[in-house]
Amino acid sequence: MRLKTPAVLAAMIFATILLTACSAIASHHAAFMGNERTTPAPIASDNSDPISGEWNVSFFVHDTTTPATFNLKLAGTKVTGTVDSEHTGPGTVREGKWADGKLTLIFDFKNHESIAVDGLIKDGKLAGEFHTEGFTAKWEAKKK
Repeated sequence: MRLKTPAVLAAMIFATILLTACSAIASHHAAFMGNERTTPAPIASDNSDPISGEWNVSFFVHDTTTPATFNLKLAGTKVTGTVDSEHTGPGTVREGKWADGKLTLIFDFKNHESIAVDGLIKDGKLAGEFHTEGFTAKWEAKKK
């Protein structure tokens, strides 16, 4: 009977090693195939992309406020998108950048001079100056 005890013990150790190895191999396979995270999920940050989305815009020209809509998309530091207002009609972003907390855009239109827009985010709003038709004025926007 003594011979059976070491054999049973050896079989149990072998089975434990085999199961542990299979589990480790399965885990590595899942990670390699993209089915399992190997690092913790990143913590989502509300500030990771403060630019993308639809914005209600107000351009302040002399004593008049002209409403517009920006639809912006951020990819890295590049900003693309569109603008639309009754005054300008539809337009597109030719050059857009979000870097170091500063937004710069140039909008091109079919029937209006291009508009250069500079701004910052403050208190949940985008705001700054725009330049077109030989003058500079203020603007601000709130995300819809």
